[in-house]
Amino acid sequence: MKNRLLIIRKGFLNSLILLVMLISSSGFAQVTNVTGVVTGAEDGLPVPGASVIIKGTDIGAATDFDGNYSINAKIGDVLVFIYLGKKNVELTVSKSVHNVTMTDDVSELEAVVVVGYGTVKKVEVTGAVNRIDAEDIDQFVTSDIASRLQGQIAGVSVSSSSGEPGEAANIQIRGITSLTGSNTPLFVVNGIPQIGDPGLSPNEIETIDVLKDAASTAVYGSRGAAGVILITTKKGSAGAMKVDFEVTNGIQMLRDGTPLMNTEDQLFHEITTFDNFGGFTPIIVNNPEWLNNDNKFDEYVLVNNAKVDTYQLNVSGGTENFSYNASGQLFDQDGSLINSNFKRYNGRITSTYKTDNWQIDGSVAITNENRRRASEGLIVTASRYRPYFPEIDPDADVAIVNSSGGTTTPAIALGQALKRKDDSNRDRTNINLGIRRKLSGNLDFVTNLGSSITNDFRNIFRPRFDLFNIDDGETESDPTRSGVTTSASRTTKFSWDAGLTYKKQFGDHSVTLQGVGTLEEDNNKAFFASIEGISNNAISVLNGGTINKNVGSGFDFTTKRVGTLGRLQYNFKEKYILQALLRYDGSSRFGSDVRWGLFPSVSGAWNVSSESFWKPLKSVVNTFKIRVSHGEVGNDSFDDYEFASTIAPFADYVFSTNDGSVDFGSAIRSYANRDVKWETSVSDNIGVDFGILKNKISLTVDYYRTEKMDMLFPVTLPGSAGAFYDPELTLNVGNMTNQGLEIAANYRAAIGESTFRMGGTFTSNDNEITKVISSGIIYNSNSNSINGDNTSAISVIAEGYEAGAFFLFETDGTIKTQEELDAYKLFPARANAALGDLKYIDTNGDGNITSEDRTYQGSGLADFEYGFNFSWDWNGFDLSMNWFGTVGAEIFNGNKAATYSFQRHQDLVNQWSPENPTSNIPSFRGDSKEHPNYAGTTDIWLENGDYLRLKQITIGYSLPEDVLERIGISKFRLYLSSQNPLTFTKYEGYDPEIGGNSVARRGIDASRYPISTTYSLGLRIAF
Repeated sequence: MKNRLLIIRKGFLNSLILLVMLISSSGFAQVTNVTGVVTGAEDGLPVPGASVIIKGTDIGAATDFDGNYSINAKIGDVLVFIYLGKKNVELTVSKSVHNVTMTDDVSELEAVVVVGYGTVKKVEVTGAVNRIDAEDIDQFVTSDIASRLQGQIAGVSVSSSSGEPGEAANIQIRGITSLTGSNTPLFVVNGIPQIGDPGLSPNEIETIDVLKDAASTAVYGSRGAAGVILITTKKGSAGAMKVDFEVTNGIQMLRDGTPLMNTEDQLFHEITTFDNFGGFTPIIVNNPEWLNNDNKFDEYVLVNNAKVDTYQLNVSGGTENFSYNASGQLFDQDGSLINSNFKRYNGRITSTYKTDNWQIDGSVAITNENRRRASEGLIVTASRYRPYFPEIDPDADVAIVNSSGGTTTPAIALGQALKRKDDSNRDRTNINLGIRRKLSGNLDFVTNLGSSITNDFRNIFRPRFDLFNIDDGETESDPTRSGVTTSASRTTKFSWDAGLTYKKQFGDHSVTLQGVGTLEEDNNKAFFASIEGISNNAISVLNGGTINKNVGSGFDFTTKRVGTLGRLQYNFKEKYILQALLRYDGSSRFGSDVRWGLFPSVSGAWNVSSESFWKPLKSVVNTFKIRVSHGEVGNDSFDDYEFASTIAPFADYVFSTNDGSVDFGSAIRSYANRDVKWETSVSDNIGVDFGILKNKISLTVDYYRTEKMDMLFPVTLPGSAGAFYDPELTLNVGNMTNQGLEIAANYRAAIGESTFRMGGTFTSNDNEITKVISSGIIYNSNSNSINGDNTSAISVIAEGYEAGAFFLFETDGTIKTQEELDAYKLFPARANAALGDLKYIDTNGDGNITSEDRTYQGSGLADFEYGFNFSWDWNGFDLSMNWFGTVGAEIFNGNKAATYSFQRHQDLVNQWSPENPTSNIPSFRGDSKEHPNYAGTTDIWLENGDYLRLKQITIGYSLPEDVLERIGISKFRLYLSSQNPLTFTKYEGYDPEIGGNSVARRGIDASRYPISTTYSLGLRIAF
């Protein structure tokens, strides 16, 4: 690590020395004082605060309140006049006085926005659509696209569910959209829909357009039910070849997590527990030689200063008719937990050929990913190992235990976790072809074809680990059944769309008609095999095992979607815009009777600032637009073949009650529901856009309400239904609403020689289940916390509450007095309670403590999110930062629950005891049934999830143009950057950013891979 830092420092110092030498070599020439007045062309008024810069240098000045400027320059120098909201003006100094007139820049309104199967000018947008240009997020140093969007767009929630290398952040647009399927939006890259995250390198991206309301997303049918992110990758342009190279080297650090006891504290806790509960004998009593041990959790599993490196290269160029762009990236990250890392290679080539009537766009992208995942549950497993236990050697194949017990289970678990290897490889190839043919002056034909092949291979190796008993000298061989599990899968996607677009101008009236047909086919194949009984840990493949071979698992299925759409847009003087769209979708995931769905939408916009009555206000509020939309979209985001019964192989049948022999057979796994039908989202949106002070200030406000009807959800049937192992039936169980407010504001200005930009976003989303089948409560089966034997579902789908709301037992501290204990024992379920036990509240007043006493305790969904971003440039120096925060979410601290149950949490030093009778920390008593003090379903694990985080800060320096010209390059920039360096929160766990697109586990922190703080040094050079 020291060598890496020395290399970085040397490179940085050499660059600074070169910089000083170049700057010092400036020439000498006659200088004169140039003055003048800068005015606006439209109104003739002075332009105060305009920047006046000598081109190619960092020398500049600014106009005063009356538009006057003064600057020292040489005859022949080029002055550049810059003012946000007006077009730049360049002039060559030929005299001492130069007056300048600047015209308004209407490029913002003329900017083209991608809206799906076409583009429109920004002034014509009628729905909730936001654009991010590459230059807006170019200074953010992140490995994935989602992280660069966090806090940038109102209504787009981005959170990191894990800090594991290769794990991308999760994106949700306008809240939860599905109870069963993915809540991830549809990614469309260069017009081609993708399967999941496309895995692009951020340096490949030119623009990102986000469609949020149903009227905008309806163009993509059921695939766009969770919102749409349209990505346009970089393309070449006419001119000489350009080369851009960037390298970033960084290290990662972890913040403090769950506090654990050292040996001294652990012994104090165990002695206290012995006094409280006589049936407990501390393990150390039989092993006094361990008293000098003090093993630390960090030393086993955490890796500080783990490296993360990025290398990027981009080459582009072209002629008048042909252009190209080629990009490549290597991203290499070591994990902050042992046995975890990620390496990704990206390569993409795009080209465009254009004539008067033809345009052909093609691209080929290849991605290779190699990943090693940390052992599942590693943090909780390692924290279970007591500090006085014998040290575990991760390189050894033997763990030392003794006959007195207590060490065997954690030794096996930790030994396995430290040595387990979970390796995966992914190869993805995307080929896209787009053709545009102008058939006449008003009619265009467009078709796009896309093909994607993803090959995944995964090998999980559970090593052999023998136990040596130091008391009797016996060795137990492979007690955990070592083994290998291998899987291979291929996902093939083909998409095709073709359409006609007709545009006609009738005086002040403009009409656009569009018809498009779409076809998508996804094929998924996989094969799984496993074996147990590894003979040698050096052999980690299937033929290294000897027993319990299982080679009979796999699947092969195809999903097809067909759709047609018609779109009509009417435009009058770019003042009144109306749009109507009708989408007709078919999906193979439904039965033949309900396979097709019809989904209409309509939207409109009024550019109020184009009205004559607005002219007196236009000098202050230059643009003002009102947008309204209503739309419907279907959703088929659930498993295939729910309309048919599925079969589970390897079902155990006991044919003889005498010997209990078991035979393998097949049984019904899930029952058919031929009536399962489309989920439907009905969305209404009203928004306003303001441009203030020549667009120095922009403000967008949207209010939306979305109703999800006939939501799909798998309901577990009772065993009496006759199927195998908790049979399920997918039903349209109920309705859900999302409604909220989105505000985005930006301010841009130039003051003297510096320019800066700041922006803020605010997003509120109120989620509610408005109808559930039979008005019952459905517990999410995948919402358990990690807490030993005391695990059960904690989040629910219940009418009147958020999706994934926490339903927990409410508690009131510990039982501290005999009077409290006598009263508490009157509850039949707590007849054996003792002083120091956790006191459950009988919320329904039925005189007992039962599951009916579980009540709503919040959820992992935030009431609102906010973001703030800032960037500043001055004389080659630049600074950017991005803040993000949430308010109103709760976090269920599963790691704390686990370490309480395993008697490892630092809090247990202060557990209730006769000597500490006022403590609200329950006593450990061992019997979790009679004394459920650490059960995983109570509110004692619930914590405030509010946080404010500095997501990214970067400071850099770029050489001025005159220096660059001397050394023959176009850009040279050095920068320092940090991700997640500062967090304000009351949460006690590793990290309060508990994301994830799973409704069941949102807000549950259970052995999650912690998120690191990263510090990086980067260099960018362009030719």
